[in-house]
This record gives sequence, structure tokens and C-alpha cells, in this order.
Amino acid sequence: RLPPCEMASSADSNAEADGGGVELRPLIRSISPPPSPRTIPRSILPHTPVDLHPRRPPPVAVDLTEVDHTFADNATLLEADAKLHHAGGHGHGHGGGPGGSTPRQTVINIFISFVGAGMLGMPYAFSRSGWALGVICLCAVSTANVYCMLLLVKTRRRLELNGHKNIEGYGDVGRIVLGEQGEMLVNTCLIISQVGFATAYIIFIAANVTSIFPGIGRAVICYGCVPMLSILVQVKDMAMLSPFSLFADVANLSGTTAVFLQDFKAFSHHETIKAYDWSAFLYVTAVSVYSLEGVGMVLPLESACAERKNFPKILTWTVVGITVLIASFGVAGYAAFGPGTQAPITLNVDGPVASFVKLALCIALYLTYPIMFYPVWLVAPLSGPFRVAAVVGTAAVAYAVPSFGKFLGLVGASICTLLGFIIPAILHIKVFHYEKGPQGDGLKRWELWLDYFFIAFGLVFGVLGTLDSFMALINHTESGGHR
Repeated sequence: RLPPCEMASSADSNAEADGGGVELRPLIRSISPPPSPRTIPRSILPHTPVDLHPRRPPPVAVDLTEVDHTFADNATLLEADAKLHHAGGHGHGHGGGPGGSTPRQTVINIFISFVGAGMLGMPYAFSRSGWALGVICLCAVSTANVYCMLLLVKTRRRLELNGHKNIEGYGDVGRIVLGEQGEMLVNTCLIISQVGFATAYIIFIAANVTSIFPGIGRAVICYGCVPMLSILVQVKDMAMLSPFSLFADVANLSGTTAVFLQDFKAFSHHETIKAYDWSAFLYVTAVSVYSLEGVGMVLPLESACAERKNFPKILTWTVVGITVLIASFGVAGYAAFGPGTQAPITLNVDGPVASFVKLALCIALYLTYPIMFYPVWLVAPLSGPFRVAAVVGTAAVAYAVPSFGKFLGLVGASICTLLGFIIPAILHIKVFHYEKGPQGDGLKRWELWLDYFFIAFGLVFGVLGTLDSFMALINHTESGGHR
């Protein structure tokens, strides 16, 4: 995942004077502990809003019983939030108004946050499942992913209306709704996912460098990454990593575009590409979940949006565009190389230009590695030697798991499923279903059953998909039973 280094500018000077300026950086605030003292009550929906800023006037009570909290009406909570502001409250959990990102900036931030190395493994996944089944699974995962991310947005807005403040990320929502254990669960999952992404980068680098220089062993490449990365992960100021993030974004966009063009030039096989192969259903679904994972960024992205009420529409259409891009990339790669499609797809292209593209992508992911680890140190502020040990650990895992595609499936089926589907649905039910109003439950029946579906599906798929991917790694076979 290649998160933007600077996702939004501060709000205007008036907002800053009131403490409302927000400067967001990738995943930093989403998993970091809140700066305020933890005086937030453990009850999910406190009857009296809590004022964490005693120097400001306490919020004036606003009757929220008339607010319809159904998912279909997305702007209602923000309208109630505005009512709370005019009545003298603070409304937004981050102490002021929205951020300063324009719709165009928000689209760019979402694109950079979601599109990453996972897309390079999609052609191989389609070659396993068939192009039609792959596209169907990708679209289904994309739809479910957007829905669950917006559940998280709705949950935060409802908590803000009930007086909770400084809700800056996923972990904060987990703490308020599920207590300290909830925050620990969410943050632990986010850490594991970040470490998983960083490990996938080393696997990618080792695979591509080996294809360019066959005489160099994988062990030399994997452990050769450690010295410089051990220095870069010691950086304590995110601003120092900004040039690396910018270069990585440009290199990834250029490299992906070059590979896309190579797909059309490389069409030389005569085999018939298959449309369906249900034996690879779990695998292609897991890779789709990995490729579209971005739930840890959704709350910072929404906070950065200048017009928060428009964020769901911006997020939905941007993810639709990303899904079309990934599906096109996957189908084109599979059509170009047929049954011989590899993971990552860069292993299928050759020649001087292809070697340059591979090296550019390797450098981009190498420089992105410390950015992936930056949020980890905010949750677990380890000292220098422990950070070096963490880098060595990822290199060891990367060497032990030579298959880029298998590793994507394992991470997608396990931790990404838990973060993306199960936890948002649980939080949504906990906050809305037990809220009694004039219409009874705060959720409509179809919303409640849909939440239960995502929890059940996530558990079943998580267990089966993780077991399938793990057995493939143990047996050195392709996930789904292919030898």
C-alpha cells in the first residue's frame, strides 16, 4: 500500500484558532493513541456528552431522537452535527471543522492509499480462477469493502454526536465502542497488516532482482535489504520520508503503466484462456481483499475532506474506478501470458525496458518500506535495536515465503478480512442496534441482517481462506490444490 505522505492541508486560519486545523498523515492518526486523557466513559452511548476540553463551554444538549440513522440517508448525521455546532457544541471529534482537501485532492489521496503492489498479483490470480470469476469476485469484494468502510464512517459520526471527541482513527472507534481491548485488537490488526505489506515488498524485490540478475541468490537479496532499511526505520519525523513517498508514487504509476502496455505487446500464446475455475475461488477472493484493503485510511481520509457530507460519494466512485483499473489490469495480463502468467506480473516481461521498469518498482517499494513501518512505531515505540530486529524478521519471512502470490492470499484471507469486514460490522451493530428511538431499533432489519452476513462471511471465509493459503505454503503447492 502506498499511502500519501501529506494527505491534506490544514483548515483555514479561523479553524486553526479554534483548534480545528487538521494535518493528516498516512495511518499515523488512525492507529495512534489519542492525545487527550482517557476520560471517555466505557458506555457506548453516554447520556451526557463528555467534554475533554474544559476550557471550552460544554456542548448544549441537542435532541437527536428525530435523526434517522439508516445507512441510506448519508447526510443526516452531518446535518445533526451542524445542529450541534450551532447549539454550542463541538460536533467533530477532532475538535473543529473538516479538513481542507478538495474533491480532486481526496480522489488522489484515495487512489494512492488503495492502489499498491497487490494489483501486480491480480493477473496471476485471474489465471488461476479464470477471468470471468476473477472479475466477479473482485467486484463483489469491492462493493462489500466500500459498504463496510462507510459503516465505519457512520459509526464515528454517531459517536461524535454523542459527545465523543478526538476520534481520529480506527483504533479510537474500537476503544470507545469495545473498550481498551477493542483498541488493542484494532491496533494489533493494523500493525500486522502493515508488517505484512512491508514483507510483501521484500518478496517482490527479491523475485524481480533475481529475474534480472539470476546469479544472485534470494538470501543475499532479502537480507541485503536489511542494512539500509534498518537505518531508514529509525526516522522519527514523517516529513523526512516525504521525498521517498513522492518518488514511490511516481515510480509505481509509471511502472504499472509500462507493464500494462507490455501486456498488449506480449500477446503471443494461442491457448484458450479460461473463464471459470471454482477451485481457485478462495484464492482470487483473498487476493482481491488484499488489493482493495484500505479501511485503516478511511477515517483520516474522511477527516481531511473539506466537505465531509460528500465523502461517501467520492469514496464510492473512486473505488469503482480503481476496481475497473485492477480488473482491466488483471484481464490484460492473463490474456497476454495465458497459463504462464506469474506473480508478480513483472516476471513475465523481459528486455531492457522491462528491466528498467522492474528496478524502478523495486526502488519504489524499497523506499516505501519505512513508511509502512512508521505507524507501527507510534503504537509500539520500540528502541533502535528492536526496530532492526523487526526488519530482520520481515526479511526472514520474505526469504522463507518465496511466492509473492501465496503471501498475498494469506494476508488477504486473514488479517485484511478481519479488519475490512468483521470489525466494522460489529462496531456498527454495537452503536446503532442498541440505540432506541421513536422507530424502535436504530437499524433497519435489512441493515442488521447485512451486518450479520458480513460477520458470518468474514469468519467462514477467513478460516477457510487462511487455511487454504497456509496449506499451500506448507506443501509448496498452488492454493486450491494445483501442484
